[in-house]
Amino acid sequence: MNKIIIKTGVLFILFLLFSSCASSAKMEYSPAASADSGFLMREASASSGTSNETDNRMVTYTVSLGLSVNNVEDTKGKIIEQVSVFDGYITRESNNSITMRIPTDKMDEFIEAAKKYGKVENESKTGVDITEQYRDNVIRLENLKNVRDRYLTLLQSANTVTEILNIERELERVNTEIDILEGRVRFAEMSVAYSNITVRLHERVKPGPLGWIFYGLYRGVKWLFVWN
Repeated sequence: MNKIIIKTGVLFILFLLFSSCASSAKMEYSPAASADSGFLMREASASSGTSNETDNRMVTYTVSLGLSVNNVEDTKGKIIEQVSVFDGYITRESNNSITMRIPTDKMDEFIEAAKKYGKVENESKTGVDITEQYRDNVIRLENLKNVRDRYLTLLQSANTVTEILNIERELERVNTEIDILEGRVRFAEMSVAYSNITVRLHERVKPGPLGWIFYGLYRGVKWLFVWN
């Protein structure tokens, strides 16, 4: 009888031990938790990659702004002052328009400041993505610099006048292409860093004595028939 009780107790203890191990194993590895974790990691990675790719795009902006103002000369002088305040520079100026370059990170702030000097007649902003073109030029530039280095190495080991002349001719050609590409790369970087903004000014037409009479009649008729 005692042996039966002892065996029963031992079996019960073993059962508890196995149950505990199985429960621990389930807690250590949960397929659902693992799947959720992997999904979140993929989502974070994808989100991070998209953000970085977006941040690295090369976009040039062109803005056109038309204002109706009381005095063109006075307003133009005020806008020119704002160009300096916003660390920009003027590229073209005429009697009633100004074209300037403004740092892109200050573009929107400058436009809002310019709008305060008159009534907005028209406004447009265009962005052009030049990322691929810029990257192609950078790659071509690096390849040409490598070619130039190889020609310089060959020039040092040239033995005849003909070889020297041929290598120098190729070096001149490669250097010309390098200068052109370096100019394109610098212009692209400048175009991205500084937005091109043109402000056109139109002076408001001031009515004469008869004009004011008709304007008053217009306002009166509008008041009678149009309710705001």
